[in-house]
Amino acid sequence: MRRFTSLNAGLIASLLLAATAQAQLFSEFEPNPAGGDPADASIELSGTPSQSFDLWILSLENDGLAGTVDRATNVTGMFDALGLAVVTVPDFENPSFTAVLTDSFSGMLGDDLDALDDGTLDLTNLGTILDAVGVSDSPGDDATLYSSGLGGTDILFNGAFEPLNVFRDSSTGNFFQTVTLNFGAPDEFIGIFDASGNSVLATDFVNGDPTATSFGSINPTFEPGSAVPEPSSLALLGLASVGFITRRRR
Repeated sequence: MRRFTSLNAGLIASLLLAATAQAQLFSEFEPNPAGGDPADASIELSGTPSQSFDLWILSLENDGLAGTVDRATNVTGMFDALGLAVVTVPDFENPSFTAVLTDSFSGMLGDDLDALDDGTLDLTNLGTILDAVGVSDSPGDDATLYSSGLGGTDILFNGAFEPLNVFRDSSTGNFFQTVTLNFGAPDEFIGIFDASGNSVLATDFVNGDPTATSFGSINPTFEPGSAVPEPSSLALLGLASVGFITRRRR
C-alpha cells in the first residue's frame, strides 16, 4: 500500500512539473547588428527557471540556396530565475533566413533541407522543433520563410531595412523588430515594426526601452495608446525607404 502511495506521489509530482514547465523559445536576437559583422552573436532563450537545457540553434537560408543549413550550433546551460538564458553562436548571415530552435540535429552544415525549393523541408535530422523565427529583407522573401510552417513566427519585411534587433513581447509573446537608418547604431533608430511589418510607436511600450537590446532582462511589453507619430519621425522613415538600395550584404 505504501508503495502504491509512493508511486502516486511521484506521478503527481511529475504531472505538476510538466504543468509548470515553460516552452523553450527564442526571446531576442540581432539578425543584423549595427556596424560591421561580428564573429559571434548573442541569442536570448526563454524557458523554465533553473532548468538546464541542451539545444541546437540552426539558420536556414531563405534567399539564394533556400533551405540550406547555414549555421548549426549546440548550446547548453541553465535558465536563470527569470527563465532566461543568453547563449553565444556564430553570427547569422544577413537576412533573409529562418532561425530554428530544436532539441537535436544530426545533419551537417550545407545540407539542403528544401531540395525542390518548394517550401517543404526535410525534417529527418531536425529532432523536435521547439521554435522558429524567420526574418525577411524584401517583399519577395516574405513567402519563402519556413518558420510559420514549423509552428513559429514569420517576421515580414518592414519596408525600410533589415531589422537590427527582434524581440518577443514579454506579455503576449508577439515579436517586434527595431530598425535603424542604413544599419546604423541604435541611436540612429527610426522605427519599430510588428512581425507583419506594420509600424508601431516606441512610446506604446512599457517596462523597458524597445529601441535597445535587453539581453538577460525581461523584454518590453506593447500596450497601444493614443500617441501620434511626430512628422519628423515619418520623414525619417521615408528617407530610410529611399536608402534601402544601400542595404549591406556579405
